[in-house]
This record gives sequence, structure tokens and C-alpha cells, in this order.
Amino acid sequence: MENTASNSQDASAPETSELDPALLAELTRALLPYLGPYSITTVKRASRSTASPQEAVRMIASHIENPGKRELFLKQAIRVLADTKTAPGKAPTAATTGGRPVTALTPELMKRGEVALAPIIGPLAGVLVGRYASAAANSREFFERLAGHLRTAEERDSFFSSIRAQESMAGAARV
Repeated sequence: MENTASNSQDASAPETSELDPALLAELTRALLPYLGPYSITTVKRASRSTASPQEAVRMIASHIENPGKRELFLKQAIRVLADTKTAPGKAPTAATTGGRPVTALTPELMKRGEVALAPIIGPLAGVLVGRYASAAANSREFFERLAGHLRTAEERDSFFSSIRAQESMAGAARV
């Protein structure tokens, strides 16, 4: 009887996650050294099973058999959770985006995001731009979501500097 209830619950499980895609990408990135390509599947399954980031991390960590490696992943995952500044549905603050104004997302801004992100994370940049272009409410949220895939403050600074430089070049080209 219990098995039937569990099967019907699995069948009605949500196909999408309520967790922030940037958080999921960072957790996948942190898990890669321990599970390799299986990291993507592990994070996706955990994200479909819970809306709690902490519970997702516990579920993901349970797939790492070596206790020492599991502990290293957990430490890294805690940092990822702490570094996640923007919750889903919450607009980024001016402090996190360098005080840039909120504007509508245009194809030009999408291209700027891809050009700025590609040197840092490679070809995945185009995929992320496509994903976040449809999910972001405005340019600020779009760029902040893209920046959520960057590991260090230096990478974030480089990303936002590149976007500003492209903006300056575009302005000079119009004159």
C-alpha cells in the first residue's frame, strides 16, 4: 500500500525545480570533482525532490561514498549557499550589480552578457544567456543570474567590467 502511494507521489513530482538555477549550477560545479558527469543528474534529481537548498545539499552529498570527499563537498556547498545573494523572485540590489540602473532586456544586452561571460566559463555562456533571458524580469536580474555562475569576486569584477566596457564602446560607436 505504501509503495503505491510513493509511486503516485513520484509520478506527480514537479518537473522543474523551485531552487535558483544559479545555485543549482554552482552545486553541480562543486560536485563535478567527486561524481564527474553524474553530478548533473544528481543535482537535478535533488532539486526536483525538495525546495530547500539545505535539504538538496544533504541529498546530493549522500551520493559521495568517500566520507572525506563528502565532507569537502559539504564545506564547499555551505560556501555556495552563503554566497547566493539573490533568492528566486527577489530583485538584485544596486549594491550587488554595481549600482547599474534596471532596464528592459534587449538582444544587445544579451549579447553583452554572453561576450563578457564566455572568456570566464567558456561555451556554457551561450546556454546560460538563453536560459536566463527568458527567466529574468529585467537587465539587472539577467546579469546577476549570469554572475551567479562565477566563483570568485575577481571573476565577478571582470564580468561586470567587461559589460561596462562594451557599453562604453557601444556609446562611442553611436556618436
